[in-house]
Amino acid sequence: MGEKVDPILYVLVIGFHHKRGCQVEYSFPELVPGHPNECPAGWKYLPTLALPDGSHNYDEDTVYFHLPSLTKPVRTIYGISCFRQIPVEKIKNKTSDITRGTVQKSVCVLSKVPLFGQIQVKMCLITHAYFDEGDFSQVSILEDTYYHLNAVMTQSDSIQQPFIGLSARDFILHWKHKAVLLFKLMLLEKRVIFYKSPVHPLCSTILTLVSLFPDMIENGLHNSACIRLSRPMSPMPEYSDEDSSPIKINNMKNTNETDDGITIRVKIAEENPSQEIGAGDNRTSSNGNLEKNEVGLELAKFCTDEELNGDDRPCLQREISSDTISDVTHNNLSYLIQLGTESCGFPLQIFTKGSLCLPYLSLPYLDLLADVNVRSYLVGATNVLFKQKRQLYDILVDIDGNRIECQDMNLRKYLHLTTEDLRFADYLVKRVSEEKHDVFLDGVGWEGGDEWIRTQFRIYLLCLLRTSMLQDGSREIDHFNSSFVSCWRDSHNYKIWLSGVNPGILDVHPGHPFAGQLSVADMKLRFAHTMQNTESGRKINQAMATTGKAVVTTGKAVGGAISQAKGALSSWWSNFLVNPPEHGEKTAETRQDCQNDSTDGITNVPAIVNNSDKENNEIDDVQSNDVSKLYDNDDKHNPGEVHTV
Repeated sequence: MGEKVDPILYVLVIGFHHKRGCQVEYSFPELVPGHPNECPAGWKYLPTLALPDGSHNYDEDTVYFHLPSLTKPVRTIYGISCFRQIPVEKIKNKTSDITRGTVQKSVCVLSKVPLFGQIQVKMCLITHAYFDEGDFSQVSILEDTYYHLNAVMTQSDSIQQPFIGLSARDFILHWKHKAVLLFKLMLLEKRVIFYKSPVHPLCSTILTLVSLFPDMIENGLHNSACIRLSRPMSPMPEYSDEDSSPIKINNMKNTNETDDGITIRVKIAEENPSQEIGAGDNRTSSNGNLEKNEVGLELAKFCTDEELNGDDRPCLQREISSDTISDVTHNNLSYLIQLGTESCGFPLQIFTKGSLCLPYLSLPYLDLLADVNVRSYLVGATNVLFKQKRQLYDILVDIDGNRIECQDMNLRKYLHLTTEDLRFADYLVKRVSEEKHDVFLDGVGWEGGDEWIRTQFRIYLLCLLRTSMLQDGSREIDHFNSSFVSCWRDSHNYKIWLSGVNPGILDVHPGHPFAGQLSVADMKLRFAHTMQNTESGRKINQAMATTGKAVVTTGKAVGGAISQAKGALSSWWSNFLVNPPEHGEKTAETRQDCQNDSTDGITNVPAIVNNSDKENNEIDDVQSNDVSKLYDNDDKHNPGEVHTV
């Protein structure tokens, strides 16, 4: 492979100066040779990322951030910064620049590999030891850290774990059914800002969401901070035309070899032999938009019409009887897990060609989001000014408020969760939330654990990809929301995926893994989801919360809220069988009668459903002619209103 290249680039100390603000106080090796306190022009605002906005409000915290490589335009550098704040009385060697009652600094690592949690665990210990010394001029511990991290990460027997600190269980427990909505939102490549303070839960939430996509953390973030701007901008490096080169994705199996020749052993669930596939035509025109190219033509050479529609292919088997459910469950789960990551086209090319993933972004980078060459982004912010710039984002995710705000009515329709999606979400929430009888296995057991959750999303994505290959009008597409699928087909990542050769996807049965007959449990799910996520439902909940004040006041409040919520509560019924209309037109189709029921009886794999409660829970389908007449009050939007999805 040639000369060994160290995965850790720099170990830095960032301090806050009362006159100059955030600045580099120490760097090993030096960022700019001969100028130990300067940053390269392309990383001018690096100190503002390592000491984020609002960090002075907390004694200690950690921030993750991405930087574009200074030398390679298709490379992202990953930053892990642990900062602390201590009283000045604990400082043994005071300097003239210490003028306040507290001292705040961060110890930052810039890495070529996205091992956020694994590096963070070590850096927290180093940061505490550095501060406990009481003398910030003693930097030998930082030099030792640089050599130690490089030695550990390049050992041939070292197994790296990219998901440390990215708890999928906590993500599901916090967002519940909205976790599926956020997962589908990422596929649409929209402009999304996550807002929260302190910063570590913010970064962890974003990276945990990204980790739900197969191979995305390991191999899907190489270009997540790389953008050729339409005009020079001081926080970003400039590249010459010859720097551009085709993107080559080498998926991580037992090893991950980066463009710099770094080999990292990674602990993952798959053991299939890897197969190299093309990444498709990723070229862009001068204005940053995708060139129009024909995609999917190669697919016809590899499969017939019968194969495309799922005939005579290995598939997710449906339940035959309750006696065989355990065997079928085990077989289906094992089969889908064994599908090769590369043969299915993973990772999806979501963060490429002008689409950014930045777990944290400081205020000096705000103008970056407005550049015309930035197609989409997934950004974390702690500064309230990001929330106020509504023209910059399509979706605002308020983590503390558990709110997903969207002003675009069409986008709200795309993000509508179907009954099948709600079943999938409910299945996840129940398995994660159920009490564990063995406290030693809580959080580490298979079912309901982090790897189990990521496996369920992998199965969901496989079924979604396979179903998207069906012809328009297929009822299987309706189960995923036909409006969403149509929008996703126009995205960059889908076109690149479809233009590749992905033979493994043809081994997946098309259709939603939770497709089934409507039941009483579905009514409860839809009602709960509507009350929690629509404006009218929110108004009713707020009105009901004031019932302790006065009967008359409460009656008026509830009456007013109900009058405004008629459309939402009536359309709730129609949403069982009808997808959200496109372009304002009301359409409805009766759902397919399948062999499955609610999620209450599902044992392990979403495709398997228990029919034991079906006799008591089945209800007749509502005729589409009736529900199509219902009026949806939440489809109206007035300027200045805030809508949630």
